[in-house]
Formats: sequence, C-alpha cells, structure tokens
Amino acid sequence: MPTIAEIEDAIAKRLKDKGLAVLEVDIRKGAVGLVKPAVYISTEEGRFEKVTQSTFKQRLSVYVYVIFRHLHNEKERRRGVYPIVESVIGILLLQDLGLKIQALAPLSFRNVTDEELNAAGLMAYQLVFETSCCVERTNDEALTDLLKVGLEYYLKPGDDVTDATDTVNVGV
Repeated sequence: MPTIAEIEDAIAKRLKDKGLAVLEVDIRKGAVGLVKPAVYISTEEGRFEKVTQSTFKQRLSVYVYVIFRHLHNEKERRRGVYPIVESVIGILLLQDLGLKIQALAPLSFRNVTDEELNAAGLMAYQLVFETSCCVERTNDEALTDLLKVGLEYYLKPGDDVTDATDTVNVGV
C-alpha cells in the first residue's frame, strides 16, 4: 500500500512532468506569500470501509489548490484561472500514478477565494479528487518501526561503512 505522502508526491510529479503552466507545484496548504500561479496539494480527509476481517479500504480526499494572481477585471481573472483548473483535472483524471491505488476521480471544484486572498490580489480554486487503496492489518513490530526514524552517518566519503547510528522515536 502506498503512503499518503507517496500519493501526494506522485500527483505533484505528474503535474510537473506534464508541464502545467504554473510557477510552482508543491505539497502544502495555504496561499498568501507564495509564488503565483501555483498548485498546492494536501490530503485533507480519509475514510475507511471494511473489506475483510483484516483489510479496510482507505478512501482519501486529495485537495489540489490552484492559486492565481488577479488580472485587471473579473472576466480576465476567470479566463486566466479556468485553463489551469481544466488542465489539472485533465492531467489527473483517472490516473493511478503508477501506484496501487484506485484511479483518481474528480469530485468537485470551487472558488475558495476569501477576503484575505482577495485583498492580496489572489484567486484560489480548490479541486477535490478521490482515490482509495487497501490497508491491511500489520504486526506490532512493523507499526513500531513507523514511529522511528533511523539515522546513519557516513564520515569517510566513499567507504560505504556506517560510522554511527541514531534512532529517533516519534510519537507517544
């Protein structure tokens, strides 16, 4: 099963590889103070559905935000953002991104420009895609490993010998 981060990274890679006409594609949320036009990706919601005794289907809602700088008037502004919105939909439509996931399905898009963005001269659209993958029960040892970050230090360049290691425990 791919991780949520792997899915987000694969979406960003596909958008970049297809030459989406924006200055930045990144995994983040928020718009003020960032490069425009841009696309930002974040997974905002997950739901589960039991499939077997030890397997659940994990449904993910992945949000893609299109941020666009205002043009002189409403008509020009909309005409500038619509092609980017349509391109994102077309590039991601029914893609499995080379991962073991259900193909991305577009659910909705909407203008999410708030007063703060508008005051900054920005327009924002939120596109929602859904995908799913199966999650299976894992043994406790594997779960414990998810909460550890292993660090290896190589002090002599080129010898491929680990000179020191650290384990950082994350979580409870």
